[in-house]
Amino acid sequence: MQCDLNVPFPQDVTDESIKQLKLTLSTLIELNYTHVAINKNLTPEMYHQPSKKQKQQMTQQQQQKNEQYNLKNDLDAFFKYFEQLENKFSSKNLKLFSRVTVEIDDPNQLGSIFINLNAPSNPNRFDLVAILPLSEKGLSFLTNNNGASSNSASIDILTFDYANYFNGFHLKHKTMNGITRRGIKVEILYSGIFNMSNQSNLKFVNNAKQVVRCCRKGIKTCIISSGAKKNTNVRGKIAVESILSFLGLKADIYSRMLKENPLSCLLNGRLRVRSYQQTIVSGIDVMQKNDFIDEESLETVNGFVVAKREIDDNNDDEHVSKKQKV
Repeated sequence: MQCDLNVPFPQDVTDESIKQLKLTLSTLIELNYTHVAINKNLTPEMYHQPSKKQKQQMTQQQQQKNEQYNLKNDLDAFFKYFEQLENKFSSKNLKLFSRVTVEIDDPNQLGSIFINLNAPSNPNRFDLVAILPLSEKGLSFLTNNNGASSNSASIDILTFDYANYFNGFHLKHKTMNGITRRGIKVEILYSGIFNMSNQSNLKFVNNAKQVVRCCRKGIKTCIISSGAKKNTNVRGKIAVESILSFLGLKADIYSRMLKENPLSCLLNGRLRVRSYQQTIVSGIDVMQKNDFIDEESLETVNGFVVAKREIDDNNDDEHVSKKQKV
């Protein structure tokens, strides 16, 4: 059982981009991955509603682009394609999950984006919610009192842009440990190391080592995902373990980052969607996306999914006769 919690959904949806996404998923199946999250990325321009003063400072092309874009329609289109992918790969032992990554530059621009994404009345709710800070202000969203108390239960993953150097801010042990103590996993994306540019490789190594150092070697807090936009950038278990070894991690941490930590993250996200206050869920497997209980002749006994017992008439008569003899 292997997990990849970051397979990017294309920003520009075309037949070619969807075909490439399907190729990536097929490659992950060949590499024995079983749990994969399709990631929808939201930039500040997509969810922030500018004020009148800010609109006046925008160019005419930017104003037209902002007026034409509709976040609700964009998310509806994502879930439409996600359902098609889910139906296509459900018979291939691949469980797909939906994920959204919100880029944060200034927390004041967020508005009610997290409230809308996690609203119980929303029919399309993401299984995983992640944030990507673009600056030190963006990281402070998880460290200040308001963000820590009101939004920590809504966020599962903290990720970074490993293709570029962190924008002038340095991670600290106290900051990262305070975030991870609330159950938020820190993600490392390895696809950047396979770019042809040497500068890109240096950025990945520098950023990844900084994250691992601040997270106490990633024993209980880190996960590793591909973040691959092409199927040529995904790797199997042995190759990923080689990358982790290159970053200075020990062998006993590999399975946690590849399997245990991602599954814990998925469990937390699924409980938020399908349970009461992330505490109680009865009669369903939160890791199984499809409602298959009735179709597969299953039933729930004391909150566990088991196969239905079929009692033959002959066995039933023998059981009754034994009772009469007693």
